[in-house]
Amino acid sequence: MHKNLLAKSVRLAMISGAAMTALSAPAVFAAEEGATVERIEVTGSRIKRTDMETASPMTTITSEQMAVQGIQDVGQFLQNSAVMSGSPAMTTTNNGGDGSTFVELRGLGSTRTLVLVNGRRPVSSDFQSIPSSMIERIEVLKDGASATYGADAVAGVVNIITKKDFEGIEATFQTSNSFDVDTNKQNSFSIVAGKAFDDGHFVVGADYVKQDAVLQGDSDVDFLNNPWVIYGEAEEESFWKNGLIGSGPDANVYFLGSGSVPCGNFYLASGGPSQTNGTCDGGIADIGDMRDFTDADTYNYNPVNYMQTPYEKLNFFAEGHFEYNDHINVYSETRINHRKSRQELAAVPYDTRFDPAYSGTTPDGTSFNGVSRDNFYNPFGEDVVRSRRRMLEGGRSFEQDVTRFQQVIGFEGDINDNYYYDVNYNYGHSQTASTDFGQLYGPNLSKAMGPSFEDADGNIVCGTATAPIADCVSMNVFGGPGSVTQEMLDYVSAPLIDSEVYTLQTFTAFVGGDVIDLPSGALSGGIGYEYRKEELKSVTDSGKFMGEVTGNKGQGTNGSFEVNSLFAEFVIPVLSDMPGAERLDLKAGVRFDDFDAFDSSTTYQLGLEWDIIDGLLFRSTYGTVFRAPGIYALYQPENDSFPSAIDPCGSGNWANLDASAQSNCMADGVPSGGSNNNDSQQLSKVGGNDELQPEEGDTFTIGLAYSPEFVEGLGLTVDYWAIEIDDVIDSISAADSLNGCYIGGVAELCSNIERTNGEISYLSEKSLNLSRMTAKGIDFEANYGFEALSGDFSFNLSWTHFLERENQVYDTDTLAFEMKDLNGRFDSDTTYATDKLNFTAGYAWEDLSVNYNLNYISGTEYDELTYWGTTLNDSNDPDSGNHQYGVDSFFYHDVTVAYNFDTGTSVSLGITNITDELPPYIESAFNGSTDESTYRLFGRSWFARISQKF
Repeated sequence: MHKNLLAKSVRLAMISGAAMTALSAPAVFAAEEGATVERIEVTGSRIKRTDMETASPMTTITSEQMAVQGIQDVGQFLQNSAVMSGSPAMTTTNNGGDGSTFVELRGLGSTRTLVLVNGRRPVSSDFQSIPSSMIERIEVLKDGASATYGADAVAGVVNIITKKDFEGIEATFQTSNSFDVDTNKQNSFSIVAGKAFDDGHFVVGADYVKQDAVLQGDSDVDFLNNPWVIYGEAEEESFWKNGLIGSGPDANVYFLGSGSVPCGNFYLASGGPSQTNGTCDGGIADIGDMRDFTDADTYNYNPVNYMQTPYEKLNFFAEGHFEYNDHINVYSETRINHRKSRQELAAVPYDTRFDPAYSGTTPDGTSFNGVSRDNFYNPFGEDVVRSRRRMLEGGRSFEQDVTRFQQVIGFEGDINDNYYYDVNYNYGHSQTASTDFGQLYGPNLSKAMGPSFEDADGNIVCGTATAPIADCVSMNVFGGPGSVTQEMLDYVSAPLIDSEVYTLQTFTAFVGGDVIDLPSGALSGGIGYEYRKEELKSVTDSGKFMGEVTGNKGQGTNGSFEVNSLFAEFVIPVLSDMPGAERLDLKAGVRFDDFDAFDSSTTYQLGLEWDIIDGLLFRSTYGTVFRAPGIYALYQPENDSFPSAIDPCGSGNWANLDASAQSNCMADGVPSGGSNNNDSQQLSKVGGNDELQPEEGDTFTIGLAYSPEFVEGLGLTVDYWAIEIDDVIDSISAADSLNGCYIGGVAELCSNIERTNGEISYLSEKSLNLSRMTAKGIDFEANYGFEALSGDFSFNLSWTHFLERENQVYDTDTLAFEMKDLNGRFDSDTTYATDKLNFTAGYAWEDLSVNYNLNYISGTEYDELTYWGTTLNDSNDPDSGNHQYGVDSFFYHDVTVAYNFDTGTSVSLGITNITDELPPYIESAFNGSTDESTYRLFGRSWFARISQKF
């Protein structure tokens, strides 16, 4: 009896998506007739069962798979898998990243994917805190699970299962790099040790990883080295038909760097074209050095931006379990993570329109923020009402020092033959110190950019001869690179330090077991209680708090919330051992969450598991889900951000506006001819909203899993899934507010825009329960393993196909919020590929193994260019649709060869991206004009790995 049950469990585990490679289980099938079958807990349920198949589809990724592919960045590896979509932050995210790595199921945002470690919440879902050496397997639940885990399990769950029974010692060293971009170096070392005792087991380990920086200029890819945009009717037509042509007589790109340039870009009180230093020799400028600024003078910031951000991290972990008596097992988990990471952007684009400077009044009484006409270095003899100067002398970088600690202590055991329990306390602490380098301090800038004079000794002194300012260094922004001396820079520079402490506490108690025997088997179930408290205390640098520095300004966030939860779930056997119903079980779960910060929520899930015949499983689930707003979303004060958006009223776009749009601009104070703002980023104010409520939604899955007895080792699954989310926490983007106000004429959106003297001061992007999201698709997996050629072959295919992925957005054409299908599109700096596919093939012969891996990402389209906007297919027909700009589909091929020596030594060598695929040019993308989270950036690469077991 038990032997047959074990065989079914293994086969159905394989077909239900619980394994991605063919299982090797001869020991299982050889179990004796009288062996007991261990109950196990599978992600998505707290009930322990004797089989692994469930109503919810799941994919499992093993530590062996990660080792074969040379994986140290677990988050990046997961995001490349077929079940993931979207473009979450990675270590390749420079502008907007912080060294963290997140994952995103179904392209619904990383905050809607719940990350767990051994079924419990970590203090952060950042995968940089999860050492690869501690992982036994990763279970990816492809279904909502709010009824089991509470908030945030909307798109699904990623559950990290750690090594609990490891024995011996294993040390591993790995190094990797790229062939053409040799700065792409990563070195790692890990050691794991485990020991079994009479009444327990203990595992301890540590991971160290160091990743080097890669600049965009380190790559030969042309668009990574140039800030190209498509602008102009002929250029747009060429790009639409031919794609990017970066050089030569048929080039269709326009070089558009930043208007904040090393030689300066100065707007004068008298008006007229802005001025730049044509000599730019680093000295003291005179009026003869100055000329009109043109687009040819813009600054190329691309090469000096990081394409891959460096980090250094150390992870320590220890786990143990001890049998106190027949009914009490004590377990403990400890994890400590320390990371230092860095991002680097082009030097500070010091712009007095946004940043502190000398505040004065022109002779006609107009207030300005710029450089005094009486500044010694000012060659114009009049006030500079706006000064833009790229501060090459100082650079600009951001560093994080992150320390995280997680401790779990728990008790579990059997109450009697039918019931078991698990009680645990989980505490997490995350502390981050963030330092901004290269920023400038406002009070000193005010003096340095104000009046100054040369004294009798030839010294340049701040202030006037009758009112000199002591301990001040006047600054020369007019002479070009080198004109800002180290003394000047030291006087105005201000390293800015922010600190943040986040804590998580949970207490969970669960009792489960076989409640009652029914004709078709035991009704199993359980009830539980959970308490959770999250608290954030953050302090921003006083310069940011007071708005007295360059760069992003804002205040710290402080807040907390508590939630008390009750939950229950049951598996009800309905039929068994009948024709057409080997087994038919119903699953039901419900959870009540009572938050102190907003309304309570009740979620439920219903499921069906139907073994039609031996090896053929039909499954389905329907449930409700919710996502609670986090502390930042609730309580964050207004802070600065610089999203991608252009001012439709800018002088560069003025001729493209119709009379109505021009009138809307002028009604808001913009002069005829347009504003002086042609930038691709705008200052916005983002912040929390303590009136937010949770997002709510529904999930549905239905599928089949088949493992035919006549083809040993074959497993097939296919699942349809659908997710709908209402009251999505979002904000109206800066671009939508601008276009809707001036082009669409929607007065409500104009309230999000603040202008001063016709120039944008800032835009509001406050969080609201604003919109809807939907996602629908099909998952298919196939596993096959067999023996041939004196060895073992294994194959796995995992494919996700999107049928729909919609967001409710503001449509500037219809002037209304409408559902927009993002399937197969690049939108809002995110890739929504219709198809993602992973295929692996392996061959093992004695101690030699060879593995091949294929990743496929289908092509996408987008229809809006950064400055040019959209172009109709037929200019005479507004309903003809827009030109679509394509992003090609990509195939990535990897090969690994490994050999295990009799000494316990294992050596692996791998070549990744064998065909040397380079990242695609996406004109509207933010970081490097490509999607750095989706595509491989560095061409053909390699890794070498050596492990020693003792």
